[in-house]
Amino acid sequence: MDLNKLPVDVLSAEVRQNPELLDEMSTTLSRLCSRGQKLQMFISFDPQKIAGETERVKKMLADGEELPLAGVPVALADNICTDDLKTTCGSRMLADYEPPFSAALTVRLRGQGALLTGKANMEEFGIGCSGSSSYFGIVKSPWQEERIAGSGVAAAVSTCTTTVGLASDTVGELRQAASYCGVLALRPSYGRISRRGIIDYASSMEQVGIMARSTGDLAAILQSVAGPDQRDPTSLNEPPPAYTSLLEDGGVSPKAAVPEDWDRAPELEEDVKKCFQEQLDRMRAAGMEIVFVPLKHFAEAYRAAAVISAAEAFSNLADYDGVRFGFREIAGSLQEMYTATRSAGFSSKVKKFLTFGALVSAGDYYERYFLKSQRMRTSIIKELGECLERWGLLLTPTTPFTAPEAGGPLDSWHLPDRASYYTAAASLCGLPALTFPVYTASRMPAGLQFTAKAGEEAALLRISALLQKERALQFPGPC
Repeated sequence: MDLNKLPVDVLSAEVRQNPELLDEMSTTLSRLCSRGQKLQMFISFDPQKIAGETERVKKMLADGEELPLAGVPVALADNICTDDLKTTCGSRMLADYEPPFSAALTVRLRGQGALLTGKANMEEFGIGCSGSSSYFGIVKSPWQEERIAGSGVAAAVSTCTTTVGLASDTVGELRQAASYCGVLALRPSYGRISRRGIIDYASSMEQVGIMARSTGDLAAILQSVAGPDQRDPTSLNEPPPAYTSLLEDGGVSPKAAVPEDWDRAPELEEDVKKCFQEQLDRMRAAGMEIVFVPLKHFAEAYRAAAVISAAEAFSNLADYDGVRFGFREIAGSLQEMYTATRSAGFSSKVKKFLTFGALVSAGDYYERYFLKSQRMRTSIIKELGECLERWGLLLTPTTPFTAPEAGGPLDSWHLPDRASYYTAAASLCGLPALTFPVYTASRMPAGLQFTAKAGEEAALLRISALLQKERALQFPGPC
């Protein structure tokens, strides 16, 4: 039995009935994770830690605890704090950092019996989705190793090295990596999952999301980790609904709006364009109502997000100066130590991003760029709010292109990030968004992105379940 390929509910039920299966799971995960090092999926991985995780779950089951995630393997991006594993953010600056606490979602996962398989490789501090700035190497695509995966979590879920994974999403990195690797990903409403214990770079947009190979797994994990956190001031106070019981259609024909100029994205690949058009035809044929609407501000979202996130990163990453924790470069004076530490501790990409953030935060540029971007953000929030109030869902491609080749022209990082053209709007507005895997004519993964009103994660899970059922989705990835 391939335990690691079972859905969350089936796997947890099997483990609760027969806890000895955890020994088999430990052996399987150790083998898979070791093989996954070839793709550079993980930063922190220790087979002994996995064995310790299984013993912990065994004891909890023996004590009679209710464990809805008993034995479910979970990978965490390496900016989610864990008190027993390093949390590096993919940076030399934090290469040896061991947090004194775990993130709220880590505690919730472990408290429900999940197995932490390891900390996954990621773009340095989560800035962008090329994977090219990680201090620990580029995460290779499991589909074609000359391409990038976008994140270690996406690669691990795609290869069945883990059942589910959690990673942060600021301007769409979670959804972009999922699209590159052909898996499902859900960014919930801002504050739906506690952000306490997440090392973020743009606090007003960054939210942890979930990757999985099935809609039911997304719903099960969201139900387990969502909810209020009194120690997180950005946490939503209302309790979340029972997502796993809300997956059925309910007999209502879904409808969705599509931006009428969706095909004007920079670097839009012809394969992705044709794939999206074909998916629209298929959804219409299945009874879904599709309408094209004018959204004059949508195309500006990725530019506004670039300015705002850079300004926030300039502030949030200011403490990484070699004084209190993290990497330190020895120098002759305090000022020289600051300069040398940040010069050697950050990658070229992050230094350029922070320099841009410093520029738009000062002098006349503050008014010309930062405040203008914040006003644009307000306009986008109003525009999307009106659209979603009428149509319920917004439908776009997830990314303008499939996974770029490592070192190729699309892999080079730009401001604004072209990969975030479709994903940035939901992040600016704090809205939930889901990417559903589809495949181009060349059989490369791409994504359909659905965005819903704040708090309407259930609507996204429902449309995903409908698509999965209608297409009898069989994950064609490299498991």
